[in-house]
Amino acid sequence: MIPGILNKISRDLVGVRDLLREHPPLEILEMIQNLWSRYTPSPSVDCVSGIDSGYNYLEMRGYILYIADAAYINSCGGLDGDARVGIIDSERDPEGYLSYISIDLEVGMAEKAIRETSYVTIDGSLISKVGFLIRRAPHAVEERERDRVMSTLRRLVKVSFKDDSRVIYVSKNSVSKDLVSIFFPGSYRALRTDLYYLDRYTIEPGYSRPVILGGGEAHGVSSLLESISKIYGSDLYVAISYVRLKTGGPVMRLELPLRDPGDAGEILVRVINAMSGNTDSYPLVLREADRLARISSRDMERIKRILGLGYEEQAWEAAKSL
Repeated sequence: MIPGILNKISRDLVGVRDLLREHPPLEILEMIQNLWSRYTPSPSVDCVSGIDSGYNYLEMRGYILYIADAAYINSCGGLDGDARVGIIDSERDPEGYLSYISIDLEVGMAEKAIRETSYVTIDGSLISKVGFLIRRAPHAVEERERDRVMSTLRRLVKVSFKDDSRVIYVSKNSVSKDLVSIFFPGSYRALRTDLYYLDRYTIEPGYSRPVILGGGEAHGVSSLLESISKIYGSDLYVAISYVRLKTGGPVMRLELPLRDPGDAGEILVRVINAMSGNTDSYPLVLREADRLARISSRDMERIKRILGLGYEEQAWEAAKSL
């Protein structure tokens, strides 16, 4: 740190400290009290799989070299994975394109895992993935690939909703305000996220009462759920709940895909019990899938050496000096 810089920012640090010590509005505490149910999980013996994906890329002269992968691990034993490597023009949006490829790989893993385990947990948000495939992905791929994006969307909807809540979406971090927008529709923009309040102002294991999105009652995601309901051919719903598996552990956001919202509470408890069977705070299968799918800079350097790209750069640098 620059010598003496702490003195320069001391006033700002006091402001940050005050924000961290904030006292939430009484209405927020009442919302949490009404929504939060204390529950200590009873671990089940169900086999649970975890799926996560990753990508990385190198920007070269005129093109981008990328690799994307997805990993699947089964709590009862076994793992699998898939990967793609390629190049795209440097004018393309690599983040958008590789996010699409990652979702497509995750869907492939989910189609395999659903045949082998009782529950499939996928890192991230179903609503976010659907929104990305509908709104952004078509603009991140070439025109000839747009049919593939729609195929991925249809496959994602099918594998997620075919069997009520056997595929569960788990988010460690979330900026969603689904709950606060429902309880405080006029002021939710000035409030913090659902996850922030529930993680900060609860400590015991439990879950928030499932909130059902869909069927014309969704807040902010109605158009997305309406779009995938047309793809599926019937009304589809997503139950949102925030879950803590042990005292003091992290709160996770769960999204349960449903065709019948009436059983959301019962399904949620079964899911919590299944997820708690292999860890005491965060599903071990998801943590391991994240580790396996992570593509490091060292991995990219290995790919680069295999392709001989280091020699190409050296030759280019030598030519520039002539």
